[in-house]
Amino acid sequence: MKDVPTIEEFQQLILKWYEENGRILPWRTTSSPYHILISEIMLQQTQVSRVIQKYNDFIKKFPDFSTLASSSTKDLLSIWQGLGYWRRAKYLQELAKQVITKYNGKLPKNIEVLETFPGIGPYTSRAIACFAFGNNEPFIDTNIRRVYIHFFFPKETKVTDKSILTIAKKAVLKESPKTWHYALFDYGSQILRKTSVNKRSTTYHNQSKFEKSFRFYRTKAINIVMDSNNSRILQKTLIYELEKIFEKDSVSFQAKSIIDSLIHDRLFQLQKNMISI
Repeated sequence: MKDVPTIEEFQQLILKWYEENGRILPWRTTSSPYHILISEIMLQQTQVSRVIQKYNDFIKKFPDFSTLASSSTKDLLSIWQGLGYWRRAKYLQELAKQVITKYNGKLPKNIEVLETFPGIGPYTSRAIACFAFGNNEPFIDTNIRRVYIHFFFPKETKVTDKSILTIAKKAVLKESPKTWHYALFDYGSQILRKTSVNKRSTTYHNQSKFEKSFRFYRTKAINIVMDSNNSRILQKTLIYELEKIFEKDSVSFQAKSIIDSLIHDRLFQLQKNMISI
């Protein structure tokens, strides 16, 4: 094969590899838009291995938009615990409420409409449209980007997503966009994961460490409240508990900032000096 393959050569290589090595994942065996939505939100910045069991637990607890929309925040966060990026859970619940009130309980197919929902951007909207509704518009994530840069930009040092999409539009299998994108995901995550290919993308940035980050202590705060009696705690007690953790970890975060961010994201409620979930 030449340094840069033809589109046909590229398609054949990726599909042949996928046929022999593709992963079987629970959200790939369903055509339910609701199930696919849940998986795509969970997979945002989260490894597949961490999502699988949580996805199964979530679907069992909240099997449809109605049960999700009417769930308590405590039940929602209990299932979400371990995935991080907690606001995604609330986004899903808010989305479920909108689907019920505005769209008769059915997730819209239109990409532009999907992007109006909380927690859904250009990538997620197109992924949902592809996997749930067969839309063949190409999209890019970290793994897909890795594949296109590896095969089509072997010498470039600053590859833009616009350049990648030009190739992706030619390469997408219009008769089977779901299979095509699953194949790209798996090739990128299994064959190219340990390469430094994505450093040549103009979108590349190092992901900050979770431990001892602001997100890390948000999780600590949520766990403290969830472990409290009836998931309620005096605000001053929560501040005290967080400040003890900060002192132990030798960090300089402000407990009030952590709490305010969780109130802003509607993960905490503050009433009469009591924090609750």
